[in-house]
Amino acid sequence: MSEASDKSMAKLERDSLETGKWGNLFMACAGILAAWTSNSDAILVDGLYSGVNFLSAIVAARVGMSILRQPDQKRPFGYDADEAIYVTFRSMALIGILAFAIFNAISKIIRYSLGGDVPALNFGPILLYVIAMVTICAGLALLHHWTYVKTGRRSEVLITERRAAIVDGVLSGAAGVALLMVPFLKGTAFEFLVPIADAIVVLILSTMILPAPIRAFRSALGEIAGESATAEKINVVRQALTDSVAGLNVKVVDLAVMKLGRRYTVVGYLNPDNVVLAKDVDRFNDGFNERCAKILGDVRTEIILTQKPRQLV
Repeated sequence: MSEASDKSMAKLERDSLETGKWGNLFMACAGILAAWTSNSDAILVDGLYSGVNFLSAIVAARVGMSILRQPDQKRPFGYDADEAIYVTFRSMALIGILAFAIFNAISKIIRYSLGGDVPALNFGPILLYVIAMVTICAGLALLHHWTYVKTGRRSEVLITERRAAIVDGVLSGAAGVALLMVPFLKGTAFEFLVPIADAIVVLILSTMILPAPIRAFRSALGEIAGESATAEKINVVRQALTDSVAGLNVKVVDLAVMKLGRRYTVVGYLNPDNVVLAKDVDRFNDGFNERCAKILGDVRTEIILTQKPRQLV
C-alpha cells in the first residue's frame, strides 16, 4: 500500500473517530443529566459508558496515527503494539464501570430489603433520552463500520469503537424499555419489585455486557504477551509457505504466526538443500509477503535459514 493511500485511509479513520468522540461526549452529558432528573442508576451507567467512549476516542485518534509510524531506534519493531495496548486499557475501564454498577445495584437491593429508602423513578426524561441515544449510537456504529470497510477492514480501533457504539445503543434501548415497563408492574404480583426495578435492570444489563470487554481484554493482552495466532490462520499460512517452496529444494522446518494490533508477523524457518545468497532470501521473502498479504492483510514476514525447529514445550 502506497504512502499516499495510507494517509488517505488514516484521514478516514481519524474523521470517523473524531465524529464518534463528540457524539459520545454529548451522550455522556445527556446520560448524566437524565440520570439526575430520573433518579435512575441504569441511565447513569449508560452515561458513564458513553463517557468512557469519549475518553477512549481521544486516545484512539492518537493510536490511529502512531501505528502508521515506521520503525525507529526507539521502537525497532514498529508501533503496532499501541493498538493492542489501547484495547486492553479501554476494556479494563469498561470492566471497572460495570463492576461498580453491579456492586451499587446489589447495595441498593440490600438496602431496600432491610427497610431503607430508595428514591422513586421519574419516567418523564427517560423516553426522550432513549430515542435520542439509540439514534445516535446507530449512526455512529454505521459510520465506524463504513469507515472500517473503506480502510481495508484492518483497524482494531474501528472494530472496538463500532462494537462500543452497538453496545451503548443496546444498553440505552434495553435500559429505557425496561424502566418504562416498570409502571405496568403496579397492581400485579410483581409490584414489590417496583422500588428496586432500576437496580435489577442494572444487574441484568451489566451481566449481559460484561463478557464482551472481558473477551476483548483477554484477546488484546494475549497479543501483547506474544501469543500465537489461531490454528486456522497458522494452517493457511503454512500452506502458503509450503506452496512457495515447492520445487525449490527447500524444506519448511517451522513457522510462527503472531498478531499484534492490526498487523500479523510471520516467521518462516527454512532449511535449503543448496547454497543460497542473501539476495535469493530477500527475493523469496518478498514473494512470500505478497502471498501472506492476500491471506492476512497487513503483514510483516521474515525468513530464517536453519536446520533446527524452535524448542517448544
